[in-house]
Amino acid sequence: MDLDDNNIERSARPSILDTAKLIFNTLNHVFIGFVFIYTIWICYKNGFELVFTWHVILCVFGFHVLMAESILVFYSGCSWAVALTKPQRKTTHWIMQVVGTVCIIVGIALEFYWRQINAKKHFHGTHSILGLVALILLIVNTGSGICALYARELRKRFKPIYIKLSHQFIGLACFVIGMAALVLGYKKRIFRDNTSPELLVALQIFTISVIFLSVPGVLRTLVSQARNLMR
Repeated sequence: MDLDDNNIERSARPSILDTAKLIFNTLNHVFIGFVFIYTIWICYKNGFELVFTWHVILCVFGFHVLMAESILVFYSGCSWAVALTKPQRKTTHWIMQVVGTVCIIVGIALEFYWRQINAKKHFHGTHSILGLVALILLIVNTGSGICALYARELRKRFKPIYIKLSHQFIGLACFVIGMAALVLGYKKRIFRDNTSPELLVALQIFTISVIFLSVPGVLRTLVSQARNLMR
């Protein structure tokens, strides 16, 4: 085996960074899957016929699954998206975002309806307030996402980098605040009555872990674009 063969063999081996990305990516997907599947189990025990149950299902599915995965699709370590081209990643991203947005809006609307028919106060707790803020940011981010999708067509009026930077920043804030609302939501009665305190803590830890494991790619992009603006 000559020197060139050795170089080819070394380049084919995964680096320590690649291995770390694979491990963290796998953990992230495990956390995402566990929280959603276990939430479905809790909702099954609570009763699928109840309106509030669907508020929980739709919001967890919208934020914890679709929003997280739509962010990860651009991450180089995302195993399920590695074979996708850049245009395919963009298409997958906005489809997940649209479906996730619909789920979250319907989920929060069901919560509003449930509180209305049960004569309960609206948006009075930290969980509810964070959910409302996330909803407002989500609606704003949908508009910025449409602009980002057609950034080239709009470049005569706005610089594409401004459009993309605002979309990424608002989207990141929306995701983090929405996930924070989920963490507080695990303290609600539907979770307390249908699982153990230890698993409630696990749900909170896994959700917080998903936040930290999902956002590094977005943060790097934001920093890179901010540096470009300063030049």
